[in-house]
Amino acid sequence: MIKSLKLIVAIIALSSGVHALAASPDSSNVRPSDHMNVLFIMSDNQPASILGAYGNPDVRTPNIDQLASEGLIFTNAFAVNGMCSPTRATLMTGLMPSQHGVHNWLDDAKLDEWPEDWSVVAEYRTLPQTLENRGYQTAMIGKWHLGQPWQSSLGYQHWVTFTYGHTLDFWDNTIVDNGEVFQVNDRHIVDFFADEAVEYINSVDQDQPFYLQLNFDGPYLNPPTNTGPARNRHYESYVGQDFDSFPRVPVNANILEQLTDPDVPAFLKGNHRQSILHHNDPESMANVASQNTIVDDGVGRVLAALEEAGLDENTLVIYSSDQGNFYGQHGLWQHTIVTTPSNLYEAALNIPLIIRHPGSIAAGETSEMLIGQYDMATTILDYIGIEDVQFENSPGESFANALTGDALDWENEVYYEQEESRGVRTPEFAYWKRIEGIGESELYDVRNDPGQHINLMSDPAYQNIAAELDQKVSDFYGRYSTDKYDLWEGGVAKGSVARPGMFQALHGEQWRTVSESLPAFEE
Repeated sequence: MIKSLKLIVAIIALSSGVHALAASPDSSNVRPSDHMNVLFIMSDNQPASILGAYGNPDVRTPNIDQLASEGLIFTNAFAVNGMCSPTRATLMTGLMPSQHGVHNWLDDAKLDEWPEDWSVVAEYRTLPQTLENRGYQTAMIGKWHLGQPWQSSLGYQHWVTFTYGHTLDFWDNTIVDNGEVFQVNDRHIVDFFADEAVEYINSVDQDQPFYLQLNFDGPYLNPPTNTGPARNRHYESYVGQDFDSFPRVPVNANILEQLTDPDVPAFLKGNHRQSILHHNDPESMANVASQNTIVDDGVGRVLAALEEAGLDENTLVIYSSDQGNFYGQHGLWQHTIVTTPSNLYEAALNIPLIIRHPGSIAAGETSEMLIGQYDMATTILDYIGIEDVQFENSPGESFANALTGDALDWENEVYYEQEESRGVRTPEFAYWKRIEGIGESELYDVRNDPGQHINLMSDPAYQNIAAELDQKVSDFYGRYSTDKYDLWEGGVAKGSVARPGMFQALHGEQWRTVSESLPAFEE
């Protein structure tokens, strides 16, 4: 991998003087008034293809589209995994799931079994802790799903979340607000989190920089909240729309086969039955569209609050998603775990990434660079001028120079994994391999077949390409996986996996997932 390239901060007047900050915890007393704020807005289960800024003609997202027109939009940003907990862990640490150990969602049904203080990546350096130690006000508002929700974690000083990891109801939620627990059932949860973010921006100490991680729990796209009609102010405006951007194809045969397979866990079968109700259903499509638009409302309100507070010129704004979601592609709804074996279709892995900083990042530009979520933490630190930090053993590299149009030597490929499936994406191809005996490799020519419908693995003309990409995947995971969390070599997973029986069959009946509190990282 290339060495991290440093931003020449002299060209960014707003970040002047930042290099005087020290790397030690003592620097938490520093008040770098000229330091740049960071607002990272993350949606939940939102693929890039469902946004107007990425060409969707059916779903109204005017505020996100406006943000894209004011900043740099990346068309080839990819989640490292198809589930929310692993991707959120990667964004915090710069590590792959096979390094940080979170391979799938954390099963909320086991919350009472987890250690009381369990935060799944607390043993690693994290972005918010690093910023807190350098004088930042830090806040997390929204969905957490990285362990126990009851108290702030990973260096966040301000903490507002709800008690469940994934969405069961947009309108009835238990909130934890800096230790206070109460019910919110009079507002859509996205509206509530937007209100909280606006309040935070209005109350922040402007003499000290802030990092706000705003995790909207929408649009979500999954049952039960997105099945049929929605309790949503935008729903009626979508009723009767054609939704030509939503694929109308038969339910994937793999899903139907699983419904009668005794080895498929009952919860997956339940998910499959629910997602079949979504399939080709106009009411569910209108529901999904309306949830995207309500997220867009929240984005608009928060950006307006930033401008009204006079903070927009000195704030790096990032908009992205934890991962995408199928909404009919390949006959699927939900996530990459729904097929057996799991898949790595980019319909669910290609995520939005829009970055704005007025005066430094050119407005209305588009980049086709391949960006992995493991690149985000180091890029943020690099861009705002914090040069003394490394996320140990991270595959992530800084693309900060690309944000300001400077030269950048970039290794244009990304890697992703979903338990038994691992892959690499280059500008020309997407290649996946599976644990031996679990499934076959797949190869797609993404330039000529962007929907990934034609698997080229059996085509003799592509055997050399497949072999080259297979070696890339082996080399990457050979370098970056850790023995403890490498599922391919008998390692464990934190919290949950989709099919634990598969790994017990591979590694022995003693194989189990883990939920252990480890010593917290200290700088």
